[in-house]
Amino acid sequence: MGSETESTCPVDHTAREAWLKNMSKTDGAEGADAAAKESCPVNHDARKVWLQQAEASNAPEAVECTSDQIPNTPQYKTDVKLPTEREVSSIPRTGTEGQHWVYPSQKQFFEAMLRKQWNPNSDDMKTVVPIHNQVNERVWNYIRLWEKGQGGEECGGVQLTSFKGDSKKLTPRAWFRSSILGYSKPFDRHDWTVNRCGKDVDYVIDFYSSDTTGGPSVYLDVRPKLNSKEGILLRCKKMLGL
Repeated sequence: MGSETESTCPVDHTAREAWLKNMSKTDGAEGADAAAKESCPVNHDARKVWLQQAEASNAPEAVECTSDQIPNTPQYKTDVKLPTEREVSSIPRTGTEGQHWVYPSQKQFFEAMLRKQWNPNSDDMKTVVPIHNQVNERVWNYIRLWEKGQGGEECGGVQLTSFKGDSKKLTPRAWFRSSILGYSKPFDRHDWTVNRCGKDVDYVIDFYSSDTTGGPSVYLDVRPKLNSKEGILLRCKKMLGL
């Protein structure tokens, strides 16, 4: 959609009802620093709308977004009256100077769902898009916690290079928790690659749902992958409290 340089948004939706359904619930997080819960900035009424959208369809896969300094003139296919303004994320884009990823507008999100024949409700976009954006920001904040003090500050901070989703491929931790310990499987998985002063560092995010005394919650388990020396080193440092 629009410029040929556009790419998918950092949260790479793979059209799963579980993802949408869980995002409609009270939001928590299990991240790099602790297994503590945090509240979602979207109110309960908005989450109800998100859940209703989930029951009717699925989230759009590969909703387009771009850099904040790349010209973007989407070619809209419908005359639905939705905002076309786009929010600039806090997530820096690798290979650019001062550019950040930009989230899709409500109209872009709506038309992405139409292209995949998911029968979206245009009124729901005012809820769906903010939640989509907030999930991106939360994941990035946890990655920044892992990266704090690792040298990225010397070159202006880490940047996001690439991202993808694959709910069918369990991480080793998720497999152990579900197959050996008997816990529930995550309902989604994302893989992000960040650039730290020219060095790629891979991260993995598991999304879990859980019932607590305060109601259903969604947990993010964000950590470096153990597919490199750097990932192993980061995990060891965290275990040692460094």
